[in-house]
Formats: sequence, C-alpha cells, structure tokens
Amino acid sequence: MQNRRGQMKIRVVSQNWYRQYYYNSGTVPVYEQPDSPFWKINNFITIRNSFETDDKCAVPVSGENVLKLSFDDTTVADSGSPLILFDEDMARRIAEFVKRIDPAHGLFINCAAGISRSGAVGEVLNDYFNRYSENNEADREYFRNHNRQICGNPLVRRILRNVLFGPTFY
Repeated sequence: MQNRRGQMKIRVVSQNWYRQYYYNSGTVPVYEQPDSPFWKINNFITIRNSFETDDKCAVPVSGENVLKLSFDDTTVADSGSPLILFDEDMARRIAEFVKRIDPAHGLFINCAAGISRSGAVGEVLNDYFNRYSENNEADREYFRNHNRQICGNPLVRRILRNVLFGPTFY
C-alpha cells in the first residue's frame, strides 16, 4: 500500500495499557481479544526489552500493521552488558513500516513504560506525519495532549530522525 504521507493520530502507551483498554465499551480488555476490530483498524509498533521472552509482549497479534522490535532503554554501549542498543537497521525498519501503512488509521507505539523508547519513536513520527510532511496542527495537538508522559530516549530520537529526515535535517 502506498503511504499517503500526512495526518496520523499517534498514541504512545505502556505495554500494560492494552490489558486495561476496553474497545467500544466492551467487557474484556483488547489484549484478551485478538479478534477485536481494534487490532485490525490500527497500526502498532511494539518495543520489548531484549531480555523479554514473551513474543506477544504487549501486542497479542501479528500482521502487516504490526512492527515488533526488541532493544533496551539505554544510550551507551557497555562492553560487559548484554543490552541491545537502538541502531540504524531498527530505524530503517520503522521508516519502511510507516511509509507503507495507511496514515488514516491510528498508530499505537508502546514499550514497557510508554515513556522513553516509544516516546522517542512517537515524537519523531509525529513530526514526520503531522508537521513536516503536512502541517497538521490538529493531530500534532492530539499527540501533545495524549502523550504528556513521554521523555524520549535521545539515541532513539537522533538515529530515527537521521534515517527519516537525513543527516542535514537538524
């Protein structure tokens, strides 16, 4: 599907958010309903820690509208640490994913807490869809109002901006 770059509503949430969200006032959280329309009409980027073993993690479905990544919330490599840093390959995967999804559908981005890693991805993608591709003040404001908790990881933000906008962007 060709991406019609432009407006997109973006939500940054924690992995537990899906276990507490009831779609259309249902009686069961969406996490427990893999057949729910919620999983079909939205797009998802889910980020899990490298040591997390549950492949479903926060998003219990797979498909073309779901991108699953695994990296840790760190900004520096430690030679003795098994932590995985965000890198250009992951940023390219995000760029390829968002360029093929339908921006008319919502985008949910999550990591464990919904603050740092997913926050940085959300900030950059909000700029990409709602500021530089098309000046869409309504969806930019939606992002600011619904994602006040974020404090984006600077490494993730820098690398993803570089991949999406180029090294001379900032």
